[in-house]
Amino acid sequence: MNMLHDSWWISTIDHRVSTALVFFLLLMTMGNGHKKPYFPLRILVSFIALCAVSWLTRYWIDLCLTTTVAQGIGYSLHLLVMSLLYWGAYSFCYHTTLSESCYMGLLALTIFKLAWNTFKVFAAAFGMTGIASVWSRYSVSGALVSYLVYIAVCAAASLLYKRLIHSNPPLNEASRIVRASVAVFLLFQIVLEYCGHVFTSAPDSSFMFYLCALLYTATNYIILITIADLARYRQDNEEMQKFIANKMQYYQMSRDGITSLQIKCHDLKHQIATIRSKAGKESFDKYIDRLEDSIIEYGTVVECGNETINIVLTEKNILCSTCGVKFSYLIDGSIFGFMSEMELFSLFGNALDNALEGCNKVTDHEKRVISLKANAMNGMVVLHVENSYEAPLNMVDDMPVTTKAGTGHGFGLRSIQAIAEKYDGIATVVAENSIFKLTVVLHPPEGSGASRVSTQNQ
Repeated sequence: MNMLHDSWWISTIDHRVSTALVFFLLLMTMGNGHKKPYFPLRILVSFIALCAVSWLTRYWIDLCLTTTVAQGIGYSLHLLVMSLLYWGAYSFCYHTTLSESCYMGLLALTIFKLAWNTFKVFAAAFGMTGIASVWSRYSVSGALVSYLVYIAVCAAASLLYKRLIHSNPPLNEASRIVRASVAVFLLFQIVLEYCGHVFTSAPDSSFMFYLCALLYTATNYIILITIADLARYRQDNEEMQKFIANKMQYYQMSRDGITSLQIKCHDLKHQIATIRSKAGKESFDKYIDRLEDSIIEYGTVVECGNETINIVLTEKNILCSTCGVKFSYLIDGSIFGFMSEMELFSLFGNALDNALEGCNKVTDHEKRVISLKANAMNGMVVLHVENSYEAPLNMVDDMPVTTKAGTGHGFGLRSIQAIAEKYDGIATVVAENSIFKLTVVLHPPEGSGASRVSTQNQ
């Protein structure tokens, strides 16, 4: 009776939904964190879809395919269908891009096969010894052991990935490599699935096959991590190049400013001499106005308590004056002391560049406005930037994409998102009533100056 019960469980339940359960576990643990609205409902629908499709396809294979070769082809198609369904479920539940969903789908398939091949290696090893063991029996207890192996391997592989790749890698920059990897790795996994069913009847051959399959899948896993790491390195390199370019631009601006100031001082000497003359007394107000204009022009140097932020705000303030944009700011730069210079250049530079791009398209110059505020509260540092906009926004994954020519569309806001995630925060955008609002919330590390200021303000 127990054997009958075990047979029913294995054939009707375990063999038909085990793949779906592992893929669902990975869908929950390997998400990028950018959940779509109604996420619990979406994840429930994905769970039902994964289980239903897996059960129906395996039922069709068991019912209609009787030969070993035909079943091998059927199991390969089942793996392909489940992989494609996982990609769809990932895109259904999370805000993502095509490259990222393909990459995460391939990563999930690779981790699943790592777990599967690990279990099969142990099962084949015990099978060769002839010792009765749950590893080598198709039973309820054997199924439970297999699930423990699946959970352990999936958890270890997922944690290792997140430890090595701290945040979501910019996979759009490596889209060609991702597409090539999907084509090659998926094809080989399907072939291995077929061979694993057709050519592993003997225990010895089964052990060697699954050991080789495990080593191959582990290699795939390492390659996928390398792809993500290279994409992150490329992004960091671009950030560094922007950092250097901003530095050089500031140095050039400072040099030009000093030269211009020397000329102004020379002119002021002559203006003062003219004011002291009789003719100058009659035009005193006119000269005073000109002097005030000169003072205002050089009053754009920002002092907010952070040298790096001073550089960015000064540069953008001058650009705003040139473009006819009213720029106001209220900020204590000292609260950002926990961040590196490169991060500050990227955060403030990209935020204000995005605001300037929006303002420059507003036809009514009186409505060109940018407002920047930053404060520390409740253990958090909050940066809020608002700007007017007029042209329709091109939104991708709830984030606006630049309309400027060239590659790197949306790179600035993606960079801001990455910085927010590094400090366990979030970056959000809202566009309504012709006002674009960017809010970045950061959690300073314990013991940082910003953390102490936040505590004092509570």
